[in-house]
Amino acid sequence: MVGVAGKSKACHECKRRRVKCGFERPTCTRCARARLQCSGYSHRTFFINKTLADPSASAPDVLANKKHGRLNRPFSRAIQAQLDDLVNLAKESTTSPSRFRLAAFCLLQKTYLPNPIVADANQSHAAPEIWFRAVCELEDSCPVLDHALIAFCTIQVYVSKTGTVSYDEASEKYNTTLRHLSTALHSEENARLEYVLAAILVLSTCELFFFPTDNGLRVHVQGISDVLGLMKRSTDVPKIIWIRLWSRLRVISVLQQLTGGQRDSVSATQWKELLPDVMNLDPLDQLIDIACELTQILDVATKVSPACRSGDADEVESAAMPFWSILRDIHAWQSSLCAASPEPLYRAVSSKLNNPSDDTHNTKLFPFALEFSSSQTATHFVASWAFQLHIHTILQCLLEEHRNAEAVHSQLTDLFQSFDGFQHESHKLARLLCQSVEYCYRIEMGTFGLQTMVYPQWVMRQFFARYGSRREIQWCNNIGNMSGVGTRCGIKLMVFQGSMKYFDSAAEHSDSIQT
Repeated sequence: MVGVAGKSKACHECKRRRVKCGFERPTCTRCARARLQCSGYSHRTFFINKTLADPSASAPDVLANKKHGRLNRPFSRAIQAQLDDLVNLAKESTTSPSRFRLAAFCLLQKTYLPNPIVADANQSHAAPEIWFRAVCELEDSCPVLDHALIAFCTIQVYVSKTGTVSYDEASEKYNTTLRHLSTALHSEENARLEYVLAAILVLSTCELFFFPTDNGLRVHVQGISDVLGLMKRSTDVPKIIWIRLWSRLRVISVLQQLTGGQRDSVSATQWKELLPDVMNLDPLDQLIDIACELTQILDVATKVSPACRSGDADEVESAAMPFWSILRDIHAWQSSLCAASPEPLYRAVSSKLNNPSDDTHNTKLFPFALEFSSSQTATHFVASWAFQLHIHTILQCLLEEHRNAEAVHSQLTDLFQSFDGFQHESHKLARLLCQSVEYCYRIEMGTFGLQTMVYPQWVMRQFFARYGSRREIQWCNNIGNMSGVGTRCGIKLMVFQGSMKYFDSAAEHSDSIQT
């Protein structure tokens, strides 16, 4: 069998027609079936040894394996040596902090950050590199920040298995940083609060990969709140760096409030007061601008839950209307992204990952996966679908409990034609998130790809626990046990412990009735 190698995965004719290419032969099979004169690929060919012993060999599989081999370079020894050099360089960080942080950034480019081959060419779509680059661009000496970077790099080498780091070694680096952070927070000298915030930011990201639950993350979110309470308006840190740090800090705070219900964290209003003239550097900032209001809206919805016995039509309508507003804003945000791109931002392809929950069934639960145009596009859409599904789940529960709220149901009819239509949209969002897992777990997405799925997986589990089937729940619970060529499968990520606020209120109400 003959295959084609090169960057293009489509012949000239299929690219021109914007259709999926059947590139199993020098002139693609799709063109052959359509009786089109295929103009070829203009790339070198290679031969695939398809035999009776290996009947499944195909060009896509061979190309995937070749790509997987390229992405595994540099080899473990090179990354481990780079980490060892970084630890030695940290001893000189007081005299040359910029050199040390540049070395940390270069190491994380090979483990944590997405590979440039999946990056968006649009410089304004810079997440996730934008926040981590800002951390490493801080110029002054700060021991707690340097220890945090060492801990982060060590943990990334440990979880990605690109070196010889043990669990005990990674744990020791993390605990050392905690001691330095405690000293910095209790120091009377607070001129370097921005650096302490950057260290908290790095530590909280460490925990996503190193701790099974979010208990420690909640402490860091409280630390963010405490430090910001001491923060002076004036700062000698360049404004562009501070805005980028602020952007990531806000994401951490908002997600923790949504998943853990931490009421004394920084509110959306407080974030705006900290930087009232902030510029939206990234579409993700624009999305968080919309989503950061969710925590207060969820509090209002909880007050009209069955636990309060006060859910009349007017109250339910006033509680539900802000949700509709946020949904419309997210739809508009998604439409603007799609309109700005001449090409589709994502498409369906055959799934290559194996989920153990599918082994006892004849077909995969999700036979198709999503292929995104870039790592940034995946980040943006996965986050927006997760926020939408969170809202849908709460609204669906709210409307089921208060079906007499006619005004709210009229709004639902305008948006989705019927309650059944609303439920269909909810399941569609859940399916899109499940189909995004495969792309986010690719090696070229770095370990950041896994990080993007932490909150979405929490939302998926919450939704399927109430509205899904047993098979869908099992599929979500086995995401960490998936396997496939060229992926980061097998890395265990933090699992948020909280539940959706409305669910908590309904459970408390149920318990009080039983009592």
